[in-house]
Amino acid sequence: MCFDTMRTPRSFASVFEQAKSFHSAGFVFFYQNANVNEVGFVASKKVGGAVNRNFARRRMRELFRAHNGLLPRGRFVVLAKKPIGKLPYAALMEQFSHIVKQITKSKG
Repeated sequence: MCFDTMRTPRSFASVFEQAKSFHSAGFVFFYQNANVNEVGFVASKKVGGAVNRNFARRRMRELFRAHNGLLPRGRFVVLAKKPIGKLPYAALMEQFSHIVKQITKSKG
Protein backbone atom coordinates (compact mmCIF):
# COMPACT_ATOMS: atom_id res chain seq x y z
CA MET A 1 0.00 0.00 0.00
CA CYS A 2 1.31 3.46 -0.86
CA PHE A 3 1.34 6.20 1.78
CA ASP A 4 1.71 9.93 1.24
CA THR A 5 3.80 11.98 3.63
CA MET A 6 2.12 14.49 5.92
CA ARG A 7 3.68 17.89 5.44
CA THR A 8 1.51 20.56 7.02
CA PRO A 9 1.30 21.31 10.73
CA ARG A 10 -2.49 21.33 10.39
CA SER A 11 -2.60 17.67 9.30
CA PHE A 12 -0.35 16.64 12.21
CA ALA A 13 -2.49 18.63 14.65
CA SER A 14 -5.64 16.98 13.31
CA VAL A 15 -4.21 13.51 13.92
CA PHE A 16 -2.94 14.39 17.40
CA GLU A 17 -6.38 15.73 18.40
CA GLN A 18 -8.65 13.09 16.86
CA ALA A 19 -6.58 9.92 16.59
CA LYS A 20 -6.37 6.94 18.88
CA SER A 21 -2.92 6.53 20.46
CA PHE A 22 -0.96 3.39 21.21
CA HIS A 23 2.06 3.68 23.52
CA SER A 24 5.20 1.57 23.66
CA ALA A 25 8.64 1.99 25.23
CA GLY A 26 10.18 3.50 22.09
CA PHE A 27 7.38 5.42 20.41
CA VAL A 28 3.76 6.53 20.41
CA PHE A 29 1.66 5.43 17.45
CA PHE A 30 -1.34 7.57 16.45
CA TYR A 31 -4.02 6.16 14.13
CA GLN A 32 -6.95 8.04 12.63
CA ASN A 33 -9.43 6.22 10.42
CA ALA A 34 -9.68 8.08 7.10
CA ASN A 35 -10.11 7.55 3.37
CA VAL A 36 -6.56 8.69 2.68
CA ASN A 37 -3.23 7.01 3.34
CA GLU A 38 -0.87 9.43 5.04
CA VAL A 39 2.00 8.97 7.45
CA GLY A 40 4.24 11.29 9.43
CA PHE A 41 7.25 10.70 11.65
CA VAL A 42 8.12 13.02 14.55
CA ALA A 43 11.25 13.14 16.68
CA SER A 44 11.42 16.15 18.98
CA LYS A 45 14.51 17.63 20.60
CA LYS A 46 13.71 15.54 23.69
CA VAL A 47 15.05 12.56 21.71
CA GLY A 48 18.45 14.23 21.38
CA GLY A 49 20.53 16.13 18.87
CA ALA A 50 20.07 16.09 15.11
CA VAL A 51 21.94 12.81 14.67
CA ASN A 52 19.76 11.04 17.25
CA ARG A 53 16.54 12.50 15.82
CA ASN A 54 17.44 11.42 12.28
CA PHE A 55 18.35 7.95 13.54
CA ALA A 56 14.99 7.72 15.34
CA ARG A 57 13.08 8.77 12.20
CA ARG A 58 14.99 6.24 10.07
CA ARG A 59 14.12 3.47 12.53
CA MET A 60 10.43 4.45 12.61
CA ARG A 61 10.25 4.62 8.79
CA GLU A 62 11.77 1.16 8.49
CA LEU A 63 9.38 -0.28 11.09
CA PHE A 64 6.48 1.27 9.18
CA ARG A 65 7.71 -0.14 5.84
CA ALA A 66 7.99 -3.62 7.33
CA HIS A 67 4.31 -3.54 8.37
CA ASN A 68 3.00 -1.50 5.45
CA GLY A 69 0.79 -4.24 3.98
CA LEU A 70 -0.90 -5.05 7.29
CA LEU A 71 -2.13 -1.54 8.08
CA PRO A 72 -5.66 -0.35 7.25
CA ARG A 73 -6.40 2.87 5.39
CA GLY A 74 -5.96 5.96 7.49
CA ARG A 75 -3.64 8.62 8.79
CA PHE A 76 -0.70 7.60 10.96
CA VAL A 77 1.82 9.54 13.02
CA VAL A 78 4.70 7.82 14.79
CA LEU A 79 6.21 9.92 17.58
CA ALA A 80 9.65 8.92 18.91
CA LYS A 81 10.33 8.65 22.63
CA LYS A 82 13.78 9.21 24.11
CA PRO A 83 14.79 5.51 24.49
CA ILE A 84 14.18 4.66 20.80
CA GLY A 85 17.87 5.01 19.98
CA LYS A 86 19.00 2.69 22.77
CA LEU A 87 16.43 -0.10 22.35
CA PRO A 88 17.38 -3.07 20.15
CA TYR A 89 15.70 -3.09 16.75
CA ALA A 90 14.14 -6.50 17.46
CA ALA A 91 12.37 -5.10 20.54
CA LEU A 92 11.05 -2.15 18.52
CA MET A 93 9.84 -4.55 15.81
CA GLU A 94 7.98 -6.60 18.42
CA GLN A 95 6.35 -3.48 19.90
CA PHE A 96 5.34 -2.23 16.46
CA SER A 97 3.87 -5.63 15.52
CA HIS A 98 1.85 -5.68 18.73
CA ILE A 99 0.40 -2.24 18.00
CA VAL A 100 -0.45 -3.18 14.39
CA LYS A 101 -2.31 -6.24 15.68
CA GLN A 102 -4.26 -4.05 18.11
CA ILE A 103 -5.23 -1.66 15.29
CA THR A 104 -6.33 -4.42 12.90
CA LYS A 105 -8.26 -6.16 15.69
CA SER A 106 -10.14 -2.97 16.58
CA LYS A 107 -10.86 -2.31 12.86
CA GLY A 108 -12.40 -5.63 12.00
